Amino acid sequence: MTGRDAREWGTDVRVAVVGAGIGGLALAQGLHRSGLDVVVVERDLDLARTGGYRLHLGVPALTALRELLDPSLVELLHASAARDDRGIAVRDHRGRLIAHGGTAGQEALDVDRVTLRLLLAHGLGDVLRLGRRCTGHEVRGDRVVTHLDDGSSVESDVLVGADGVSSVVATALAGRPTARPTGLSGVAGWTTADVLPPEARRLVDRSAVLAIGPGGSGLYLSLHDPLQQSPIRIGTSAATTREPRVIWGVIATDAVLPPQLRRSSSPEVVRAAATVLRRGHWADSLVSIVERADPEGVSVFRFSAADPTDIASWPSTRVTALGDAVHAVPPTGGRGAATAVVDAAELCTALTAAARGEVTPVMAVHDYERLLRPRAADAVRESLQPVGWIRATATPAGSVVARAALPLAALVGGAAAAVRRRR
Repeated sequence: MTGRDAREWGTDVRVAVVGAGIGGLALAQGLHRSGLDVVVVERDLDLARTGGYRLHLGVPALTALRELLDPSLVELLHASAARDDRGIAVRDHRGRLIAHGGTAGQEALDVDRVTLRLLLAHGLGDVLRLGRRCTGHEVRGDRVVTHLDDGSSVESDVLVGADGVSSVVATALAGRPTARPTGLSGVAGWTTADVLPPEARRLVDRSAVLAIGPGGSGLYLSLHDPLQQSPIRIGTSAATTREPRVIWGVIATDAVLPPQLRRSSSPEVVRAAATVLRRGHWADSLVSIVERADPEGVSVFRFSAADPTDIASWPSTRVTALGDAVHAVPPTGGRGAATAVVDAAELCTALTAAARGEVTPVMAVHDYERLLRPRAADAVRESLQPVGWIRATATPAGSVVARAALPLAALVGGAAAAVRRRR
C-alpha cells in the first residue's frame, strides 16, 4: 500500500461493502487510502453498539493492519490495546494445567471490539452509510446493483459481503447459508480484575485460559489491561479503554445454555452461566469470576461455523465476501476478527491491482478467493477443535471419562511444564 490515488492510474473501480464490522471497515480503510471509490452500507446507526468484548490480533493481522491503515491509526491501535504474547493455557475445570499453546513470544495484541471498530471507522466520513440494510443484489453486465431496505440502491464494479454469519450477499452467492450451528452456545461478559480472588488472578496473570470441564462445558478467560486509558471518539460514539478486567466466556451445549436465554434479564443470564459451572463441579475461584461479573456487560450467542471443505466454492464474479460472511469461525479459536482483517488486506491488494489496470475486477476477485480458501479453512478447523472437545464431554459417558481423564491430563501437563521450567 502506497496511498497513491487510484485516479492517477486512469482506471476507476468502485467498491460497495455491505457490513461495517471489523473486516468491512478494514477493507474500506485500505481502499480509501489507496484512492479507490468505496461505499460501506451498515445496518447499525451507532458503531459503538456491537456485540463482543475482546479481539486477539496476532502477527498476520497486525501486518495486514499496517498495510491497510494510516500510520497514525496503527499507533493509536497499539496505544489502546493490551500486549498478549503469552499464548494460551489449556486447563481442566479445577484450574489445573493440561497444555500450553498458541503463539507465546510472538507479537500479539488484545483490543476491545468497540474500540477497534471505532478506530477503523475513523476518517471514513461520507464513505459510511449507516442505518441501511442490504436486501439483495443483481449483476447487470459490468455493474453490480445492491438494493437497500430504504428503497435506494448502490451501483459498483465490485460488491463485497462483510455482513457476518447470516450474510445476505454470501448466501445469495452460495445458494445456501454459509454457516451452520455447532451445537454450542456461549455467555460472555467481563469482571473487574480487582474483585477477583487471588487464585483466579494468578491464573489469568500468566496467560489466557481455555478450560474444559465435564458435562459439555468450557470457560475462556483473558485479562485485558490496555496500555492507555483514553477514549476513541467517532462522531457521537466513543469507546474508552477501561480499568483492567477479565473477559470471560462460558461455553456449553445448546441443551445446557439454550438460545432462549437471550431473552432473559442480565442477572438471570449470569446466574445461568454460573450454574452451568457449579453443576460441573468447577473450582470456586473460576466460578466466582462469572458470579462477580458486571451484569450489564453480558450477552448470549450461538456458535456457528463454516464447512472448512466448502469455503467460497462459487465461481468468481464481481461479487465476493470476507470474514464470517464466507468462513464463520467460532470464537473458541480466537481467530475470527484476525482472519477477517487478513481477508481485507488480500482483497484490497487484489482490487488495487484492478484499479491499476493490471487485472480485471473479476480476476482480482479470483486471485483473492484462491488465497482465501486454504487459509480460512485452516482457521475454521483450528477453531473447531475445542468445540469437539466440549461436545465430547456432553454425553453421560463423556462426562465420566472427562472426570477421570482431565486430572490425569493435568498431571501430565503440569509435569511437562515443570520440566520446561527447569530447562
